[in-house]
Amino acid sequence: MSAERLEVHPTRLELLRLKRRKTLAEGIADILQKDLEVLIHSVVEYKKRASFLQNRLYEVLAASYHQFIEAEMMHGSLKVKELALTSNPIDFNIEKSITTGVLGIQFPFLKLSDKKKVKFQTRLSLYDTPLQLQEAASRIDSVMDAVVELASIIAAIRELLEAIKLKRRQINRIRFKIIPQLDATTGYIESILEEIEHQDSIRVRVLQRKRKERAEKIYEIESL
Repeated sequence: MSAERLEVHPTRLELLRLKRRKTLAEGIADILQKDLEVLIHSVVEYKKRASFLQNRLYEVLAASYHQFIEAEMMHGSLKVKELALTSNPIDFNIEKSITTGVLGIQFPFLKLSDKKKVKFQTRLSLYDTPLQLQEAASRIDSVMDAVVELASIIAAIRELLEAIKLKRRQINRIRFKIIPQLDATTGYIESILEEIEHQDSIRVRVLQRKRKERAEKIYEIESL
């Protein structure tokens, strides 16, 4: 499908202006392409970090789960349930801020407030709590830090993906709409100018032929 041309006057000045616009559009597309590559590289790096945190969380939670099962097997599920119902709840405070990342994009940044971190050892009684549950509960600090960091990374990835979508739309619009329109319009103007030059050259030849014929007639009359 051919691109629609712009409505312009077919003049040489307009032709030069369109060629300058195409050069500028190609330059902008190249810059946007470089930005796109930077964004994609950043997404890859963030995904690597997210994968590392997910694996770390899985290992810690799996170990805690096995200790929980071991405590139930050794002390009974009723005892574990009683401890769970009587333990002090944990109140986490998540601080949210904005940080500037790659290409000046602003990312939401989450952080577990140090002021609100709880002494997890005091949640359960040291006298009647199975050792397995105490060890599992002691891991909550590192788990929550990883969860909050993972949430920040996921939020950053979402912002990067939105920026990538925007860059791709901009690049596609330039390369598949604006530049083809400029090319179609440039070709149209060039064809018009070539036709005008062709007609002008015909007029010049006709005028030259008539002048020659007129000169020959004058010469014949003067020779009589």
